[in-house]
Order: sequence, then C-alpha cells, then structure tokens
Amino acid sequence: MDSLPALQFPLLDKFYRAQRSHMRVARAEVAWVAREQEIIAGVCLTPVAAGHWLTSLLVAPQARQRGVAAALLARVRADTAGPIWLFCHPELEGFYRGRGYQACTALPEDLAKRLERYGRTKSLLAMVNDGEASSRVAS
Repeated sequence: MDSLPALQFPLLDKFYRAQRSHMRVARAEVAWVAREQEIIAGVCLTPVAAGHWLTSLLVAPQARQRGVAAALLARVRADTAGPIWLFCHPELEGFYRGRGYQACTALPEDLAKRLERYGRTKSLLAMVNDGEASSRVAS
C-alpha cells in the first residue's frame, strides 16, 4: 500500500477506466494504491474542513475478498490526521463499521450539500472515522 505521487495520478485513472468505472482522481486529492504487478486497488482523499472526504475506493474483481480494501483503508487512516468522511450505499455500512467508521449526521457544509444533491438520485449513508474508533477495531 503506497501513497501515489501526483505525477502518477494518470495510472490510477487508467486503472479506474480499465475497471469500467467513472471514478477519477482530482488534482486536490491524495491517492493510495495497492499493487501486485500493477495497481489492483485505489482510493482517494479530498481535503475538506478539518479532515478529508474518502472517494473512489475500488478493488479489481480478481483481488476482492482478500482484505485489500481493508488494508488500504487502514493505511489511509494511519497516515491521515483528522476525521475521514465517506458516503456509501447502505449495504456497505457493516464493512465500513468494521473499519472504524460510524454513521454521522453532522457533516462539513460542503459535504452536507453534496450528500443532499447525491441523495436526489441514490440512497447513501454518511459515515466518519475520527481516528479514535479505528484504534479499537479488531483487524
């Protein structure tokens, strides 16, 4: 699991395209990847308020069910100060709870507006990992 230098963001975009995903890396983001020979998973963080917004978590189908996403999230949490917010489909709540995230209703204004907009077309749950709970979660 490695932080991806900005000059290599096109590699993560290429991975997302290869997975037929609409996800992309924005300039203001910090990105991490898991690699075997090539990138098998990626995740991005966008600075917001006093923390970060986690986006674009994707694991290649052949690498799923092997703990790659959990390891990537643990690395991101260990290397990132402050709260980390995310939006997920309700069926993923248990996965994120197991990684130290909790449902939240108090979001930074930018994220609250974004969640409201996204909520017009899909059901999403806002969650946060404040860094405290992750130290109590079993690996």
